[in-house]
Amino acid sequence: MRKLFIASLTCLLHFATIAQSTKDSLPSEVNLQQAVDFSLTHQPVIRQSLVDQEITEANIRSRLADWYPQLNMRYNLQHNFVVQTAVIGDNKVKLGTDNTSAAQFTVSQTLFDRDVLLASNTRNTVRRQARQNTSNNKIEIAAQVSKAFYNVLASEQQVKVSTENINRIQRSLKDAYNQYQAGAADKTDYKRATIGLNNAQALKKTNEEQLKAKLSYLKSLMGYPDSITLEIVYDSLQMEKEVYLDTAQQVDITQRIEYKQLETQRNLLQANLRYNKWSFLPSLSANGAYNLNYQNNTFKDLYNENFPNSFAALTLN
Repeated sequence: MRKLFIASLTCLLHFATIAQSTKDSLPSEVNLQQAVDFSLTHQPVIRQSLVDQEITEANIRSRLADWYPQLNMRYNLQHNFVVQTAVIGDNKVKLGTDNTSAAQFTVSQTLFDRDVLLASNTRNTVRRQARQNTSNNKIEIAAQVSKAFYNVLASEQQVKVSTENINRIQRSLKDAYNQYQAGAADKTDYKRATIGLNNAQALKKTNEEQLKAKLSYLKSLMGYPDSITLEIVYDSLQMEKEVYLDTAQQVDITQRIEYKQLETQRNLLQANLRYNKWSFLPSLSANGAYNLNYQNNTFKDLYNENFPNSFAALTLN
């Protein structure tokens, strides 16, 4: 009982250590580049794209396996309770024995098949399409994370502006109240400052709620746990440098992922068109077999004598 308790405690400590290390590996502060890198690793859409690539590769190998020789083996053991009898002339002849057994070894090789030929010709294009889908998803996620990052940053600045505005209005309210108490101003200025303060506080509350929503949206895009606090950091000087664009760079639409995807899709459609044009072509395969046949009326002597046969053939369908 004591050993069982110690083993259970050890397992709990092990899993707790794993969970703690996983939690500690999550960054509490991220800049834009770190947010994008984290999302490209943990975003479910990216993970699904990588899984789709593996599935595509497995499907390609499965289709190309039809080019390999196919080996088969079949074994049969049969006891005839009543052997078929045929009348030849005036004689009754039994067609067979009481016990039979056979083993068949066959081999077949596809020489031409339009399905296998399509898979062979389009395998690299299909692989490219899967990689391009993953690249497109990464670009989309990076763009969405960047927009969400800057939205959070803008909301944080709005909250700071609202806080400074509230401090300014509070000072104005205090001055208006003191002037009202001293009789230097009427109650209108004091009331106007009070209304302005309430509006500023309400605006700050709205900005804070928007900041929470935008931060949660950023976490969802990154694949970051919503229960863990995340703070964004930035370098204003570096951001100013990144604003400027290289106007000397020429635009090349062929480098865009959308263009590449359309080009890959066109190649696949052309291959499918050729496949349909080949519909009149038959499939050709070579096959052969070697058979072991054992026949005897006595079961214990069944495998004493073998009557083998073999053949090779070409099949055109």
